[in-house]
Amino acid sequence: MRARDIMTTPTIAVTPSATLEEAAKVMAANRFTTLPVVTQAPGPAGDPDTGAMLGGQVRTAGAAMRRSGFGVVPDTEVSDLAGRMSDAGMRSAPVIEGGRVVGMVTLGDVLRALGGARQDS
Repeated sequence: MRARDIMTTPTIAVTPSATLEEAAKVMAANRFTTLPVVTQAPGPAGDPDTGAMLGGQVRTAGAAMRRSGFGVVPDTEVSDLAGRMSDAGMRSAPVIEGGRVVGMVTLGDVLRALGGARQDS
């Protein structure tokens, strides 16, 4: 099983200029704990640091975002993805193809996939 098989699409994201209120509304409406921040440049710019969002010291998603540089390609095996997410301390990963975010994979997606694979064995 690969990232493309478990990723959530279409990708819901915000731009760096989105206010924290806008980002929070998108996250709440979709029951997300993270959200990619994207620009016109290839790949994700980052994801909002919820601590910065809640701290009230910044006003935009761009100012609150962490620039992790973490992402995977659609053909990444789920077992490899699990290890990479664990090593990086990430609970979600953008799936990047052709320089664009095409999906998101969460830790829950990975655990469900691994659990299902083990039950099928």
